[in-house]
Amino acid sequence: MAVQLCDANKKCCCPCRDREANQLKQWISTLLLSIAKEEETAAELELRARVFHFGEYKGDQEDKLLESLNRKVLAVYRHCVGGQQEASPGTVQMLATIEHQLDELLESLEHVPQAKIEQAEKAKEKERRLRLREEKAKLQKALQEERLQRAQARAQAEIKRKRGRRLLGRSRPPARKTEARSARELTDKDEERRLLFSA
Repeated sequence: MAVQLCDANKKCCCPCRDREANQLKQWISTLLLSIAKEEETAAELELRARVFHFGEYKGDQEDKLLESLNRKVLAVYRHCVGGQQEASPGTVQMLATIEHQLDELLESLEHVPQAKIEQAEKAKEKERRLRLREEKAKLQKALQEERLQRAQARAQAEIKRKRGRRLLGRSRPPARKTEARSARELTDKDEERRLLFSA
């Protein structure tokens, strides 16, 4: 059997052209989607830049903010990458290096058995609890020392002696003694008074 090859100058309806056309259409739609995403990202970044420069921050504040950010990134970079390099790369380059190293670590983490990961998590959790317990103990010890110092200061303070007579509360007047009389005696006296005054 002879295989027919399509000539580029002739019109033909072979399946190879249809396949190429479909692939090109898919490629075009993919590129259009990626362009739309990039335009959205650019619009979002432009909006952020406008908000950042709208007047909320002044030039010297921006410089201080960027300098602080650079110091923090440098500290993380030295901790992650290590080494005291005399000429440190730019902030963006340091962040890219940190990100690359993080990606490598995450990839290597996928190859570690799950049992080892759980064991490491338990060890870290135990270490965190121990650290919290130590901090709590330090705080309690500091509070106890502070109380002890206040007690020592009170003990060593000069005693203020009071002079003169001690003030006493006002005395109460003596209570009247009342005799408990029987009800009959009271009624007899009432009867006598009534008779005396009625006459």
